[in-house]
Amino acid sequence: MQTQPLISIITTYYNSVQLGDFVKSSMKCLQNQTYQNLELICVNDGSTDSTLNELESFAKQDSRIKVYTKENQKYAQYSKAYGQEKASGEFIFLFDHDDLIDFDTIEKCYQTFLSHPDLDIVTPIVITKFTDGNIKNIHNIYVSDSAIFEFKKFTGSQIIKDTVGKYDNHIRGLYRKEVFKSHSFRFTEPLLNADEIVERLIYEEARFIGNCDAVYTHYIHPDSSAKLLSSKRIDFARTDYVLRNIFKEKGIYENRRAIFEFIAYKNLVNAIKIFHHFSKDMTAEEYSKQSKRLRESYNELDKKVVISQFAGFPKFYNAFLLSDFSLMSIFYKYKK
Repeated sequence: MQTQPLISIITTYYNSVQLGDFVKSSMKCLQNQTYQNLELICVNDGSTDSTLNELESFAKQDSRIKVYTKENQKYAQYSKAYGQEKASGEFIFLFDHDDLIDFDTIEKCYQTFLSHPDLDIVTPIVITKFTDGNIKNIHNIYVSDSAIFEFKKFTGSQIIKDTVGKYDNHIRGLYRKEVFKSHSFRFTEPLLNADEIVERLIYEEARFIGNCDAVYTHYIHPDSSAKLLSSKRIDFARTDYVLRNIFKEKGIYENRRAIFEFIAYKNLVNAIKIFHHFSKDMTAEEYSKQSKRLRESYNELDKKVVISQFAGFPKFYNAFLLSDFSLMSIFYKYKK
């Protein structure tokens, strides 16, 4: 009988007990996978609650669990990068501590690789839920009205094209090691949502991305770092600045220019509001840095394309605001 290859599952933890007893819930679905040849890479990102103790307790009971502790660097990209470097499996699965997967998810993903050897990434059906149980959406790679399975595969180059401006697809899955490690999560600039940049670059490395009928349940938690009001959310505008240049270099920007620029405009407006909300608590150095980043985002924005997407009074209103960065900044400083 052929030996099953080692599969690494990377999970990062930060105050996971305090946030919702996520160590136990994640360990339950990972330890009980029907696919057994696993290494569970658990990165404790400087937790200050009992997360590390609970992880070490599980590790004593299961030799597949490998616990690593690192200093918290304020950005999740670095804990993901740490796990990315430690993973030694032939295939790698990135899992969020507050999500769930079915017990057969890893096995079904792996079996799909065997059936379709040209795939480099296999994603389960992704069901996004609110914590009250209501479903936000379902993705069989692309959005679907139901969780009824239909096999699909797309080139990695097509997948990244369909993320310009916004994600038309949603992928959480099992990667061939060489593809997953092709780009480090240690992005050159710390950003709240740096993973949005890195995962797009990884997608492009894949020959084909396919799906299987397993289920990954992604939960939207109102107290997650991506949802809480924080000065880090200014990074969303900066991420658009970086992505615009990447997309232009790759020649995939023009076809979705209007989508990209409209989203970038919304993110810039929100970033300006957040900047003014937190500016009084910033050091002079941080204030200067964020002001510069916002101005750079404004300068790169394709204002004509943005304005063309409005009509009537909103067109005049937004054209007025977009005419000058200082004007826009002052307006949103005082607008309630």
